[in-house]
Amino acid sequence: MTDDCIFCKIVAKQVPSFTVYEDEKFMAFLDIHPNSKGHTLVIPKEHTQWTWEVPNFGVYWEVAKIVALAAMKSLDAKWVNFLTAGLGVPHSHIHVVPRFENDGQPEFPTMIGGKTPDENEMKEIAEKIRVAIPEFLPKKEESKVEETTEEETKIQLSKEDIAWLKRQAGLE
Repeated sequence: MTDDCIFCKIVAKQVPSFTVYEDEKFMAFLDIHPNSKGHTLVIPKEHTQWTWEVPNFGVYWEVAKIVALAAMKSLDAKWVNFLTAGLGVPHSHIHVVPRFENDGQPEFPTMIGGKTPDENEMKEIAEKIRVAIPEFLPKKEESKVEETTEEETKIQLSKEDIAWLKRQAGLE
C-alpha cells in the first residue's frame, strides 16, 4: 500500500467506495465522476502504477470482462469501452465504461467525468452490477487462467523489436 494513493486507501477500507467486485487480488468499484451510468474502475489490490505492471495480467483483464458483462446485463448497456490510463491516479486501473445508444459520447469516450450521481443512485447502480457478477464468474469445472511467475511471463524480443522500442523511448 502507498500512503498517498486513494485507490490503496479504498483497498484498505480507509475510504468508502461503491464496490461491485472484490477477491484476494482485485477490486472493482464505481467511478465517483462517471461519464456513463455504471462506469467502474477495476484495480489490483497490490499497488502498481501501470496496467502492464500488474501481476497476472490476464486474470486482471478477465475480472474487467466479468464486470463489463455484469454491467451490460444489469444496466442494459449496448456495449462497453475498456480504457486504461494512469496519470490521474497513479495506481493501475481499467475503466469499464458501459455505453448506451445515443449516449452523446464519441466512439472513444472522453475521460472528463460527468456529474456525480447522488449516493442512493450510486448504491442502486452498484447493487445491480454486484448482483449480476456471479452469473459471469468462471464455473468450478471450467479451467481458470493459470497464474504465472514473473520469470514465465518474460517476453522474447527480436533485435528489430528492441531497436523500435528504443526509438520510441528516445533512447536512439
